[in-house]
Amino acid sequence: MGNSREIIRRTMEGQRSERLPRALFGGGLWAYKQSGLRIEEIVGDADRFAGALSSLYSGLDTDILFLGSGLNSFPAEAIGGTLAFRGAQAPLLSHPILHTREDVQRCGRIDLSRSPYTMALVRMIDRMRENFPGRFLCATSWGPFTWAMILCDWDLLKEKLAADSAFIREVGELGLRLSTAFFDLLIDRGLVDGISITGGAATLMPNEEYRELILPLQRRLFEHMKQRGIRCFLHQCGEIRSQLPLYPLTGADCITVDDHVTLREAYDLYHESLVTAGNVPVIDVIEKGDPDCICRAVSECVSQVEDPFLRYILMPSCDLPLATPLRNVKEFLSCADREDFRRK
Repeated sequence: MGNSREIIRRTMEGQRSERLPRALFGGGLWAYKQSGLRIEEIVGDADRFAGALSSLYSGLDTDILFLGSGLNSFPAEAIGGTLAFRGAQAPLLSHPILHTREDVQRCGRIDLSRSPYTMALVRMIDRMRENFPGRFLCATSWGPFTWAMILCDWDLLKEKLAADSAFIREVGELGLRLSTAFFDLLIDRGLVDGISITGGAATLMPNEEYRELILPLQRRLFEHMKQRGIRCFLHQCGEIRSQLPLYPLTGADCITVDDHVTLREAYDLYHESLVTAGNVPVIDVIEKGDPDCICRAVSECVSQVEDPFLRYILMPSCDLPLATPLRNVKEFLSCADREDFRRK
C-alpha cells in the first residue's frame, strides 16, 4: 500500500495523492467479532487484543485504523459510570449518572487512571502503534451531545433541551472534557495521528440549538487537537442535509457523511477547504452486496467527486454492521485500485 500514514497526512494538507485514499470508518465492533474478541475481556489482556486485531488489519488495505471504535463510553468510568456489556453491542452505562446540574458540577478533574477499561484501551493502542508504524492511527470518542445521551436519561435530556439550555451546555462541556482527556493521554504518548468524534446525535436538536450549544464545543475540541498537531474527523449520521453548511464551522479537517445525502452535495460544499469522506452505503452495499454491486457503488460515489485524488477519502457511509462478510470488506477496499481510479 505504500506509506498510508503519509498519504493521509498529505491528503489532509490539501495535497493531491498518487492513489485513491481509502479507509474503513470505525469498524471496531466488527473487528472484535472477526477476531473472536469479547470487549469486556480487554482489561488485563490488552496485548492479546492488539495481537488479534493486528492479524486482521494486516490483511486489510485500509489507510486509517479507527482504534477504540465501539468503546467510546469507556472514559465515563472515571466519573462514576458503570459500564454495561451487552454482547456484541457497544458498551454503554448500566444507568444514567447525571440528573441535575449539581451532578455535573461534582465531576471535577478527570483522572482516567480511575478507568481500568480506558487504560487497557490505551495499552492496546500503544501495541497497535508499534505494529503499524506506517498506518494513520485515529482515536475515537463521542461528540458532546452524544456524551449527554450516554450520561443522562433520554427523557430528562429532551425535557432539558426544551427548557434548560444551561444544563445541556454543562453536560456537553463534561463530554468535551472526557473526550479531551482521552485524546490527550494518547497524544502525550505519541500514539495517534488523528481523532474522530461522532456527532450524529446533533440531528436530534434544531439547527439553532446545535449552532448555539454543540457546535462551539466541537470547535473547541478540534482547535485544541490541531494545536497539538492532530488531524480531526467529524462523522455525521442521519438526515443531515440542513446541517451540511454548518459542519465546516466546527474546524474539522475531514467530514465523513452517510448516505442520507449525495456525496456531491457534501463535496461541493467542502472540497475547497477540507476533506470529504464516506457515503458508500454500508448496509445495502458493503454488508449485503456482491462484488459487482460493491464496485458499482464505489464507482458511482467516486464519480461525484471532481478530483478524487484531492481532499477525498473513499469510506463507507457509517460503521460496519457486525454481519458484514470479511470478503466484502476486502472487495470494497480493493475497488479503490481499479484501473479507472488510478492517476494518469
